[in-house]
Amino acid sequence: MSYSIHDLAQHAGAPMGILEMLFESLPSGAGRLYQARSFRKRRGGLREIIKPGHVLDAVTKNLHRSFSTELPYRPPDHVHGFVSQRSTLTNASAHLGKACVLRVDLEDFFPSINSTQLRAALQEQGYNEKAAELAIGIVTIAGKLPIGLSTSPFLSNLAFQDTDRLLAEHAAVEGLSFTRYVDDLTFSGAVTDQHYADIERIINDAGWSINSSKTAFMRRGGPQYVTGLYVGAEDRPRIPREIKRRMRWVSHIIAKFGYETYMTEFGGENADMLPQRLLGWARYIAAVEPDEGYDLLRLFHEVLPEQYISSSDIEWLMQINDLD
Repeated sequence: MSYSIHDLAQHAGAPMGILEMLFESLPSGAGRLYQARSFRKRRGGLREIIKPGHVLDAVTKNLHRSFSTELPYRPPDHVHGFVSQRSTLTNASAHLGKACVLRVDLEDFFPSINSTQLRAALQEQGYNEKAAELAIGIVTIAGKLPIGLSTSPFLSNLAFQDTDRLLAEHAAVEGLSFTRYVDDLTFSGAVTDQHYADIERIINDAGWSINSSKTAFMRRGGPQYVTGLYVGAEDRPRIPREIKRRMRWVSHIIAKFGYETYMTEFGGENADMLPQRLLGWARYIAAVEPDEGYDLLRLFHEVLPEQYISSSDIEWLMQINDLD
């Protein structure tokens, strides 16, 4: 199927005049159409994140929904980032109890994806030349894929699809398990230095770069972590011990002294442990290790302000209580 600029306007849920305004104004639209903030990375360097204004946000959200449903691209099974019903948990589950786990991180993944790559990718998906040109002028900033727009996750997977295929084919031939979560590539099995050399060649030949400081061989018997979860056991991924110890301590202090005392006298304010963050940790732990997480959710439901407890939290708690 071929998509025209009129189809693009329908996908964007906006009149053509709005799309043309964004196309013409985005190159100099900082402060009006979006705000850009830079954050220092833990290992040095800066990461720029875009916060779109109302118009750009609405258009890119509509485009994201349309891209995901209308275009023929579907993420392959090994891709777990930005894919419905997949997560860091499903990503880690592919690498349980393996002899060796190799982590390969891509350098500046989003900003390294440029408008030329994306224009070609959208044309391959059915957009004609004019529609692809107009779309790219809206979903990129300064010719690069920005972090912060709703369209960027889908487009990053779309731009990487050829490399995904090459890496998946290589892993299959070599008998390795392979997954990708955004810019985090994981290979497991009988992984060797030669495998890494071959993987590096495939990635470099495709025009991407590896962040060598984050490359890690994790062998059986030592720490093996995939997207933040321990995969050394064969039955299921687990939350790292230090996180569980920390949250057990926090829950103990809150249960004994109360949330306000924890915040003011036990470092909660310095750790920025606001109610939403505590609940976020509890939900995350519950998704991976239900027994641990459900205990935290029970406690937080009792001690945190009611407005922070979501309907899904209440449903979980009702189900847990029914099982007890």
